[in-house]
Amino acid sequence: MLRKVNSANRKGVKPFLWHLLAWILYALFLHIAAVLTKPNVSITNTILYILPYCLTFYISVYCLGVRKKKRVLWSVASFFIVFIIMASLAYVYIYLILPRFGVVIYSSKGFKPFIQEAVLGYVRFFSFAMLYFYIRESLKKEKNLRLLEREKSQQELENAKLKEQELKAQQDKLQYEYAFLRSQINPHFLHNTLNTFFSEALNYSPALADNILKLSSIMRYSMEALEFDSGKVSVQKELDHLQNLIDINNMRFGESKMIVYDVEGHINGHMVPPLSFITIVENAFKYGDLNDPRCPLSIKVDLTPGEVHFFCCNKIKKSNVQFSSSNIGISNLSKRLDVAFSNRYEMNAEKKDGLYLFHLTVKN
Repeated sequence: MLRKVNSANRKGVKPFLWHLLAWILYALFLHIAAVLTKPNVSITNTILYILPYCLTFYISVYCLGVRKKKRVLWSVASFFIVFIIMASLAYVYIYLILPRFGVVIYSSKGFKPFIQEAVLGYVRFFSFAMLYFYIRESLKKEKNLRLLEREKSQQELENAKLKEQELKAQQDKLQYEYAFLRSQINPHFLHNTLNTFFSEALNYSPALADNILKLSSIMRYSMEALEFDSGKVSVQKELDHLQNLIDINNMRFGESKMIVYDVEGHINGHMVPPLSFITIVENAFKYGDLNDPRCPLSIKVDLTPGEVHFFCCNKIKKSNVQFSSSNIGISNLSKRLDVAFSNRYEMNAEKKDGLYLFHLTVKN
């Protein structure tokens, strides 16, 4: 409230200063003109001469603003009303009050010269008042129109933003509904089925049974990831399941050593979002070219006090069929990092010289 009052006071002071400056300039102009004909005229006499006209100007402006709806008729009526009032006050002021203080503005005391001078002066200043009033009203009207247009534009912009947010909310809702529908294929059923396959595979291939068990473990971990309230898991748990994912995919390449995996440092309470490493490595298996011995899939985890560094590099697959990732996994990882490690992580992904490079740093 105090700020609004101070702002209103500042707005009121500025017009007052402009008016004061205008009257000072007008007084100087009249004084210079009077001195040219009567060198003994004082600046005090000039100011006292202007005062009635100054009062006439502001009374006229006030009267013109009283009846805005009846502007023409009221302008004519106010012309005569103000003239009668101001002529009477000016006569008393010039011929009765000022002489008592030894100030004489008019040497002639005749009524006719006074009326002539009063009419000419009044018409001049009433005209100034009308011109000032209508210019001021026009400027106010134009300003109000600009404000209305600005408010209208602002409202349209806000409506557009609300519509955009509403559309995004609808899209998010559809995505959630779609994800929910996909989840209706009971993951627990798949998990239990894989366990059954594991039991059956033991009789034929222990290696196959072992990989089925690892796949089942990864699926259970993926389902449990949705239940971590803090959005964090220990790096050890993430690395354990990352190793399972690598072991399963090694079946595709046998002993060709297309995967280079290295972990350095000691785990000391380090935490990361669940599936953070697995999401990136899974994308590398899906979209990377792992058939070139010169460019194996490189995975490196470096653990330092208070920081986790994860690096993944793979050759981009070149094929007639265009494989493209929707980046949903990386986008989802970024959102989970924002929640669990806000302003405490750096993530960078780029394509360079036919390679896809991903680097993640998480500060614990």
